[in-house]
Amino acid sequence: MLRLVLIAGTSLLMSLSALAQLTKFYTIKESPEFDTVDFYLKATATNCLLKQAEKDNNPLTIYGNPNLEKINPTFASKIKNNTCYAKLALDEYNSSGFGDSFSMAVSRSDKDNDFWKVNLNKSEVYRLNLIYGFGNADVNLTGTSVQRLKIKSGSADIVVGYDDGNMNPIQMDTFYVKADFGSIVARRMELSRAKKVITKIGFGNVLLDFDKQMNEKCSVDASVGAGNLEILLPKDGTPVIIHLKDSPLCAVKIAKGFEEVEKNVFVNMSYDANAANLLSFDVDVALGMVRFRYTD
Repeated sequence: MLRLVLIAGTSLLMSLSALAQLTKFYTIKESPEFDTVDFYLKATATNCLLKQAEKDNNPLTIYGNPNLEKINPTFASKIKNNTCYAKLALDEYNSSGFGDSFSMAVSRSDKDNDFWKVNLNKSEVYRLNLIYGFGNADVNLTGTSVQRLKIKSGSADIVVGYDDGNMNPIQMDTFYVKADFGSIVARRMELSRAKKVITKIGFGNVLLDFDKQMNEKCSVDASVGAGNLEILLPKDGTPVIIHLKDSPLCAVKIAKGFEEVEKNVFVNMSYDANAANLLSFDVDVALGMVRFRYTD
């Protein structure tokens, strides 16, 4: 399932690049009044690409090719305390929420899906709050200074992460992902430089890719209802500790090489409680499955 999400993310990029011409809808111009952009996006049922622009130096530029008979895009922005607050809502007509949009989303073909592209720049600091109902989303944070990230999936398939060797220029405070029914793949988590990762799963699927050596300390809090959480671990060089709260109705698999030092507490061979790059997990699972493994 999660491998299929990765493929879907690649397909989305190819589809967007193949479009003849996206229309520019909204732009926030550079201004000395702010150096931080707090961007909120709610997309009921669309396909979205968010990444740093190669040539556009504006803090925020939004393109799209929506079917305006179905989608009602709205945008607003304001500047306060050296921060530009921007909000983009991509709601379907006659929809009061993700529940109402489900029948609309499944009844139309992929070619009728709306595409949106959000361009960021390399100069501003960003706080991102991204909510996706249905469809696909690719969130490429390569080269972008992200202070805080929140991603929520209703039933969308989302790929978020970084290209090789391009880490977050600043340390991220919180990396938050929530999957109600959808799937989220978080690639190259070490490049996010997140101090804290929060993962909440209802019936969805989440993959957290920590398979490269960590250079900074990171704590991961995860709660799993009836869904699935898969965590890729670094094979060596990174100290790891796992605190687990499970139930008789769940399934948990711990990677080889870990020792249970006390009940439901596992450490790897590199573990050092005082290490500057300690990777710690607190996982609470009810009915679902959690798997810690190394990359094949």
